[in-house]
Amino acid sequence: MANLVKIERVKTYLDIANTDTAADVLLQDLISRISAWVEHYCDRTFAKATHTEPYDGDGTDTLVVRQWPIISVAGLYDDPDRVFGASTQIAAADFVLYKNTGIIRLDGLVFSAGIQNVNVTYDAGYTDIPDDLQQAVVELVADRFRNKENQGVRSLAIGSYRVDYGDEELPSEIKGVLEGYRRTRVS
Repeated sequence: MANLVKIERVKTYLDIANTDTAADVLLQDLISRISAWVEHYCDRTFAKATHTEPYDGDGTDTLVVRQWPIISVAGLYDDPDRVFGASTQIAAADFVLYKNTGIIRLDGLVFSAGIQNVNVTYDAGYTDIPDDLQQAVVELVADRFRNKENQGVRSLAIGSYRVDYGDEELPSEIKGVLEGYRRTRVS
């Protein structure tokens, strides 16, 4: 898991001078935690990385990998014995990548039906995290930083003193951004 924003961007948003380091430990902790939460919420990682994943073959020509955008595929195998040697590698000319959706589609072939008989090694993710995703993280970090004493408080009344705690809800703008990056599962 990589941090989705740099501390300098958060400090600029909060109008804190980069030379002011008094809150750096807290801000860095918030950035790390919220980055991890966003990746969990979206059910994927965002930083460019190499992934090796097994899949059950289903007799179709389509494989939807867990991470995207796909940058490249180093190896795609279909092997009922799960050895994944050179003789079971699918040639690059025999599949097409739909990079931005994480789809690998075979051209004129289908994946054999089987258990964990398909294996793919690929590079996916962003070298530079998209600006809208970074901004969503910045706003979540800033909100937590500004309201660190009131986390979980939904309302507060002074007359006859009352405090309500409730489930936190994402602001609609942030939720909208995150939904655009969220991995959907097909049952």
